[in-house]
Amino acid sequence: LRMDGLLDSAAKVSLIAEVSHCEISFLSLRRGLNAFVRYVPRDVVKLMLMGKMGVENHMDRREVSILFVDIAGFSRLCEELEPDELICLTTDYMQAMCEVIVGQRGTLDKFIGDCIMALWNAPEYLTHHEDAAIGSALDMQVRLSELHREWRAKDLPLFRVRIGINTDTVLVGNFGCEYRINYTVLGDGGNLASR
Repeated sequence: LRMDGLLDSAAKVSLIAEVSHCEISFLSLRRGLNAFVRYVPRDVVKLMLMGKMGVENHMDRREVSILFVDIAGFSRLCEELEPDELICLTTDYMQAMCEVIVGQRGTLDKFIGDCIMALWNAPEYLTHHEDAAIGSALDMQVRLSELHREWRAKDLPLFRVRIGINTDTVLVGNFGCEYRINYTVLGDGGNLASR
């Protein structure tokens, strides 16, 4: 687009300033969304941006596969390690487990201390979600073995994880109050997976 001779210099400066302002606003929005998807599942954010999901309490019945994974003996680790060592170890663990979940098209629901809760078949539908959840559990064991090799080399302690999976029809969607809302599941199916 050429605008030579169509605008005086003040108008050109104004357009450049407006474009610059738009670029700064866009980059700020992008940073905000990148931060937001670290707090809210990425697929939930996509649905919200497309106007397909609001922020009000609303849950639907749906069959989902739910997975819980936590560190066996985590309290002991907390007592034995210095805070910076504990953060390093658990960050490596969380990163690896979450990469597996996302790689199997799972939705990261929440962290509960050292526990990760994930689900499949929500918010986006996924055929064979049971297989994806089980595949995640198997991949987690492989990934943990790889972490163990790295940690041995650094003389860090090793730990086992406990994994629970259940597939059931539960309530899934937004649940909470005006102060905080969470995309999650409610029902006995979730309780069973956590045991």
